[in-house]
Amino acid sequence: INYFRYDYPLPQDRSRPFSVTADVAKTPWNNDTRLLRIGIRGFDLPTSERPPANLVFLVDVSGSMDAQDKLPLVKSALAMLADRLGPKDKVSIVVYAGAAGIVLEPTSKARYVKQALDCLSAGGSTAGGQGMELAYATAKAHFIKGGVNRVIMATDGDFNVGISSDEGIEAIVKKHREAGITLTTLGFGQGNYNEAMMERV
Repeated sequence: INYFRYDYPLPQDRSRPFSVTADVAKTPWNNDTRLLRIGIRGFDLPTSERPPANLVFLVDVSGSMDAQDKLPLVKSALAMLADRLGPKDKVSIVVYAGAAGIVLEPTSKARYVKQALDCLSAGGSTAGGQGMELAYATAKAHFIKGGVNRVIMATDGDFNVGISSDEGIEAIVKKHREAGITLTTLGFGQGNYNEAMMERV
């Protein structure tokens, strides 16, 4: 585990979206077979060249998130992301359970983001569709032209109130993607984790 190095060569510009590094070796325990290693590394924009970001953290605080590998892990992950904010970046936090609400208006101050995250607790049903609509509305209201406009959704994917079908959620995502607001889904937990819905959106 972790025997191989992962510092594959980076593509030099956007025209080459990723580099491929391949190695073939004889299998140590069977001379008739070979091991093939393929390393892929995507183009990575230097931090100094990254455009300003308008990020909306959409956090599931429903009862199903009340587990150590769910909401507490979400808080930890998003707090780490907050530490990487630049002065031109903006972060908002929208939460949803039985209903959706804005917990933090746009800010570039990491300490405000962390304080808001610390206040979150899990309980209630899961109105995921309503949460998505509010998150997209927040992203749209603070849209940065030429910047990164993204909703980052942290959930176990268990929607059970309001719009809950894969098709309904997918329609919301498509509508806003065409307007320049993208979505990243971060899946948490085990057991009732709805992998199919998360992958689809």
